Amino acid sequence: MSALILVSLVAYTAIALLFKAAAPRTQSDRLVVVALTVVTLAAAGMMILRREWGGTWSGTAIALVSGALFYLASVYRVKALMTTPVSLVFALTNLDLVISGAIALFVPVFGQTLTIWNVLAVGVAGTAILLGAQIRSVERISVSTFVSLALLSVSALGFVLYARLFPEALLFFILLDHLAGVLLNGRAWHAVQRSEVMWGTALGICMFIGFWSLLQALAQSGSNTTLVLLVLSMKTPLIAVFAVPVFKERFSVAKGAAIGLASLAVVLWEIGLAFV
Repeated sequence: MSALILVSLVAYTAIALLFKAAAPRTQSDRLVVVALTVVTLAAAGMMILRREWGGTWSGTAIALVSGALFYLASVYRVKALMTTPVSLVFALTNLDLVISGAIALFVPVFGQTLTIWNVLAVGVAGTAILLGAQIRSVERISVSTFVSLALLSVSALGFVLYARLFPEALLFFILLDHLAGVLLNGRAWHAVQRSEVMWGTALGICMFIGFWSLLQALAQSGSNTTLVLLVLSMKTPLIAVFAVPVFKERFSVAKGAAIGLASLAVVLWEIGLAFV
């Protein structure tokens, strides 16, 4: 299980760095479509190898809606990376699970129980977002970052609901979730350039490896589910650390505080999962 967690952590960190590197060299919609196509094909191949079939109409609808929102969120995230430091973009967009979890607390179908950890996590996440919005001067956060966060939060609700209702058919969700983005903007393939194929393929491979490794780690975790998620939350500070030498990003007290608070919010939320 430790190896799976490490692979997932490395893959998710690589995704952030690849997105940032590809942003100025590609068109956001075409880059994302290529990446989602790769994940779709990988999921289909894995389903064939594992002989995992099935699905329901309601599960299909949830996966397609969630996937369409994920596609749009990914496009906005690439746009944000054009002007916003990768460390800040991913620190804030990684709060999608906290935001979606907070929304789920007020929706009976999710069956979530409110704890003090949830309250603390939401409060810290809100502070991180507000602090991030105040960062100016050389580095600033574009509106696209917050649009991406909002869309990712709603998209994550779809995965949470699907996993709760259909835990035995997660590959089916991965397939349809990413296929939705391809169907939504399949026409982008007609204008795809070589650079977008290269960057998008690398992204898609990392996206599938990260997601699949995480699902397998969670499946094997037993009572250690929270530990798996806590270790994976380290991707936020890791991205910030690598962004300094790789992309020559600046460091400031406000920026460090925003990243630190965003990481803390995720940690608090995942600690709260242990008390549900």
